[in-house]
Amino acid sequence: MKNRQPFIDIFLEKNKQINLSAIRDPEGVFAKHIQDSLEVNTILTFPKWVQVADIGTGGGFPLMPLAITNPQVHFTGIDSIKKKTVAVNDMLQSLHITNAKVICSRIEELKGQSFDIITARAVAHVEKLIPRSYHLLKKGGKLILMKQALKEEKTELDQLCKKFHLQLENQHHYSLFEGDIERVIYVIEKLKKD
Repeated sequence: MKNRQPFIDIFLEKNKQINLSAIRDPEGVFAKHIQDSLEVNTILTFPKWVQVADIGTGGGFPLMPLAITNPQVHFTGIDSIKKKTVAVNDMLQSLHITNAKVICSRIEELKGQSFDIITARAVAHVEKLIPRSYHLLKKGGKLILMKQALKEEKTELDQLCKKFHLQLENQHHYSLFEGDIERVIYVIEKLKKD
């Protein structure tokens, strides 16, 4: 991501006003939030004009880095905490990011909307996340789960894929901080309509 410093500065300033993250140094924001978010771009090319929902947006990751690096895609962040949605919308405006917005809602309460791609980064365990978000994903759509690499959660994911007619297309393992943090991105396709 080119010219990342204004983004980091705006995030750190907003983080002083409202607790968006425990990470409060520029290097940490880059490595643990921005770099981690951008890992999605190494395994997935977003088709033009697709609709992407980022559930559990929180402090704006991966929403903001993905919106910056994929200007031809429309992103909708979803979070149930109003002050976080306001803060991220303020940052989007300050950064002149026009292809993203954040709404305040619980994902299970959203009706009548569907998305081509859903991202979820460190939001909830798969046993809660998939049943609550499944209805938001179009048939043939992709669910992108950014998780800590845990064997027991992968086992549960395999079971949920069978139950909800999902197919695990890819699992991309990587690490942060020179191997200190083991991460995985699961790319899952929805095979059937609800």
